[in-house]
Amino acid sequence: MKLDRLGYLGPRGTFSEEAALSYNRIHGRQLLEYPSITAVITAVMRGDLEEGIVPLENILEGGIAVTLDQLARQEGVYICHELLYPIRQCLMAGEETTLDQLRQVYSHPHALGQCSEFIEHSLPGVECIPVESTAAAARQVIGCPGKAAIAPRRAAELFKLCLLAEGIEDNEGNATRFVTLSRQDHSPTGDDKTSMVLTVSDEPGSLYRMLGLFAHRHINLTRIESRPSRQIIGDWLFFIDCAGHHSDLSRTDLWNELRQVVPFFKLLGSYPVNQKVDPMV
Repeated sequence: MKLDRLGYLGPRGTFSEEAALSYNRIHGRQLLEYPSITAVITAVMRGDLEEGIVPLENILEGGIAVTLDQLARQEGVYICHELLYPIRQCLMAGEETTLDQLRQVYSHPHALGQCSEFIEHSLPGVECIPVESTAAAARQVIGCPGKAAIAPRRAAELFKLCLLAEGIEDNEGNATRFVTLSRQDHSPTGDDKTSMVLTVSDEPGSLYRMLGLFAHRHINLTRIESRPSRQIIGDWLFFIDCAGHHSDLSRTDLWNELRQVVPFFKLLGSYPVNQKVDPMV
């Protein structure tokens, strides 16, 4: 029997929930909240979920480390959709707190980083306190004069907080790329992207030779990001996105050749390019 569940990183009031709600407007699955990105991915891998949606990278802050590490490590989980979700950060507090009374600001470390210019110029001397999520930050400041949270507008509605400022992110084009994971990737649509992760040998020219395999075939790379393998110092994982579907006949020899020239190679899935969704607020 086909499951009809979509897991997301909770709690309610986070951008992950907003992205799940927006994605679910199209797919209409039962939403289930999980306490961590690892828990979402594990639930998909075990078959407890039909799909799970997790953040992959932010325009301002870069790749989400835990998502990348889990995708490289876990087997039987593939990217089947992607969506670029606009991130609009808001400053909120209880009705008894005004902007000039603030002494502490709570939020997720990524959100604090995304709003660093606003904090520096508009909240000089205010202490920034990182917490596990933007929703947790919003809960933290309920009934606490002098404290505020940086979180989505939806969090202010859920926790009955007052908005002190909106759109405080450093770049108005701020967005997070979310990916939906399943036990199989998407069939070809004609406008697809393929994600993969690999390592290269520790020798001169190894990265150049690997990238040359794509260049020789005129395959466009849309993203490349490196991360420590977390196994050996100096050993790096390269996360690569390229145009096209992995099942395309013109790609088959590329995957075979990559497997021969790099120590580790894993396809993370093929999926339609940037599914368009409307933000919740």
